[in-house]
Amino acid sequence: MVSPWITTAVILFGIIVAIVGVVAYLRMYKSSAWSAATTRSQEWDNTGADSTDTDNN
Repeated sequence: MVSPWITTAVILFGIIVAIVGVVAYLRMYKSSAWSAATTRSQEWDNTGADSTDTDNN
């Protein structure tokens, strides 16, 4: 039979890996959702105008 401390260590390792995975996924999801939202807002701001038509004088 395996020692209880090994079982506890493996369970804690699994929990830590799961938490790190969720945090990484949420960071990726938030950054992609944020970039999609800014792209949409730029499309609304530039309706009827091309993005290259800005005044650079």
